[in-house]
Amino acid sequence: MKKIFLLSLCLALRFVLPVAADSARNLILRGDSSFSRHRFSDAKADYEKAFFAQKKTTPAALLKLAFIETSLDKPVQALFFLHQFYLFNPDPRVKNKIEEIATQNKLLGYSVDEADYAFFLYRSYRKWGQGALLLISFFLFCVLIYRKIKKVSLGYSPIFTFIFLAAAAYFYNFRLPYKRAILAEDRIFLMSGPSGGASVISVLEKGHRIEWIGENDIWYEIKWNDKKGWVKKSQLLFFL
Repeated sequence: MKKIFLLSLCLALRFVLPVAADSARNLILRGDSSFSRHRFSDAKADYEKAFFAQKKTTPAALLKLAFIETSLDKPVQALFFLHQFYLFNPDPRVKNKIEEIATQNKLLGYSVDEADYAFFLYRSYRKWGQGALLLISFFLFCVLIYRKIKKVSLGYSPIFTFIFLAAAAYFYNFRLPYKRAILAEDRIFLMSGPSGGASVISVLEKGHRIEWIGENDIWYEIKWNDKKGWVKKSQLLFFL
């Protein structure tokens, strides 16, 4: 009886686990199907579930979400998905559209600049950079060991090798975040500190794009009009 139970469990896991692993892809495929049949609300629900819950998307899904949000007269959400698309594919036409929508709706912070393009390059070539750092570190380490065995002077400080090793380890294990986000709620209080009891510096309106510079638990420190203050994490829309 025990063997039958274990066999049944193994068979169940064999079918369940691939579905769970592919759930984001399945959501996007289902969203594509709904979109093609003009069932936009269903498509939106599936695309957003894959994006927000599972942190997965495709450039095509982002453009479709932007189209749906525009048709619903939700410029902030449309800007969010267009900007996310730009971080995957820096098309100048998308850049112009982002700035056009922002200008029409009097939203600040949407001047797409070199930092946005730099993040695209970083995301696109991060693995290549990690691989290059690891290869250089491994080569320097081998040289260090070889010359140590042969008792030959390195000609440079061994610290240089360990700096490369530390840099390779850091970039391999940590991903640099994109430090820009969109204000997601109306009337957000910009606080002087990471606490609800701190004084209010300013009141921010929904839709502006801001730069965040630090975090403390549920609070994020942001820059706004040459000021620095704190807002809650739940009040921001973050990019992947």
